[in-house]
Amino acid sequence: MKRDKVLMADILKALSSFGTTYGDVEKIQGGLHAQATAPELILHHLRLLHDRGLVAVDIHQFWRVTDQGYDVLEAGVDPTQPLPATSPTKASGFDN
Repeated sequence: MKRDKVLMADILKALSSFGTTYGDVEKIQGGLHAQATAPELILHHLRLLHDRGLVAVDIHQFWRVTDQGYDVLEAGVDPTQPLPATSPTKASGFDN
């Protein structure tokens, strides 16, 4: 499966729009521009965002934007670009 950079940015924006609530794949799907996106595709891209430290997940499969994810959104940086060397990526969550 290829990485869709536009989808990754859209997922990050959708998650940030939820405010203080976390989102599951179904809720994220409803917040995307292309709402017909397959859940498996959304989950794959969520994991890619998680690998970059931009989103986090809890044991119930609810996702949220991390502090670093908000920094990327506020800076208008492409979430698929390499992160600056000065900002350490902390891997955490159920996949690790």
